[in-house]
Amino acid sequence: MNPIVVVHGGGAGPISRDRKERMHKGIVRAATVGYGILREGGSAVDAVEGAVVALEDDPEFNADTSLLSH
Repeated sequence: MNPIVVVHGGGAGPISRDRKERMHKGIVRAATVGYGILREGGSAVDAVEGAVVALEDDPEFNADTSLLSH
């Protein structure tokens, strides 16, 4: 079975073309992190946490990783 990762970066309301491009790159980066964790045998929870951390580390998003236990 091939893993699938879906990431939603928000985006309620109008977004400028420049910001949309930056957000797209951040979403792809987060999905890639999560996918990599799954491919290496990590759990779904680990993959979600990795993707959320990637979003939080990106200045375009505020995913609030303070809610995650490390």
